Amino acid sequence: MQGFIYRVCLNLTHFAAYFSAIFASFSAFADARPANHTERAELPPLLAVEPISRERPTLKIAPAARHDTTLVCENSALENCSAAPDAFWTLNDSDGTPYIFAIRADGSLLSPNGVLLAGRRNIDWEALAADGAGNLIIADIGNNKSNRRNLCFYIVPEPKPSDEKTENSRKISFYYPTQNAFPDPSKNYDAESCFALNGFIYFFTKHWTDTQTVLWRVDPANEKYQAAVPVARFDVRGLVTDAALSPSRNLLAVLTYHSLWIFELPSENEAGIRDETQFFRRGHFRKIAVPVADWQLEGIAFLDEETLLISSESGALFRVPVAEIK
Repeated sequence: MQGFIYRVCLNLTHFAAYFSAIFASFSAFADARPANHTERAELPPLLAVEPISRERPTLKIAPAARHDTTLVCENSALENCSAAPDAFWTLNDSDGTPYIFAIRADGSLLSPNGVLLAGRRNIDWEALAADGAGNLIIADIGNNKSNRRNLCFYIVPEPKPSDEKTENSRKISFYYPTQNAFPDPSKNYDAESCFALNGFIYFFTKHWTDTQTVLWRVDPANEKYQAAVPVARFDVRGLVTDAALSPSRNLLAVLTYHSLWIFELPSENEAGIRDETQFFRRGHFRKIAVPVADWQLEGIAFLDEETLLISSESGALFRVPVAEIK
């Protein structure tokens, strides 16, 4: 009897080891770099980015307006609306409906029901940008757990706030060529900001384990699955939640939950290109403070060259003079 029990236990041990090995192989396969992530890259060296302006006390700001949060319940982006003065596109993040909304700086809603991005799903929309050629870019790049393999941008002719839905959009899919595990233990492959310049879409990563960020770019002319290109890395002193270009495209504002950067971009060359290696050469930095209930600052745009508009997921809208940062 004892021998029988021993053999049964031995067999159970073998079965357990067998299934454990199978489970481990499946887990390793699930976490491995996907086969279609063919390119590999190294992160750029850490830039020594220091503000050129003197350190100033924290800037305390109060809401200038609020928008109704019935439809826009998680305001996570801002981008100027070319069809209406003093109006901005926004959206809801993380499994929200695939709509964009136009709001005025005073908080009033211009699109009563929103504008549907036809045929698309909102997995984790986090940012908006205009490409300067009449198109709106919607960034489905939220990736809190650093485990997504379907990151993309949608490019669509900018609608009017009164439209019910957009025209057909183009999808620009990409991956991070420095990421080898899914989820990545660093959790540094989230992103919630983008801007369009030099014919590219640029975006900053939002790191969950340090205060650095990496600037990446993708080519919107390439509709094949592409490796994003790492451009620069520096200590942004926070978690990047949005970015915006000024109307002249001479200034780049970068927002974190508790601070603001404004970078003076290099001038265009004869081909109309700004040297991306010099984007962060001249930067101004200031900490900001808002009411506790409005702490989740996730959208930024320029009202004009002298004024920034910042939005919170709570529905608060803040006006910040550029001079207060510079």
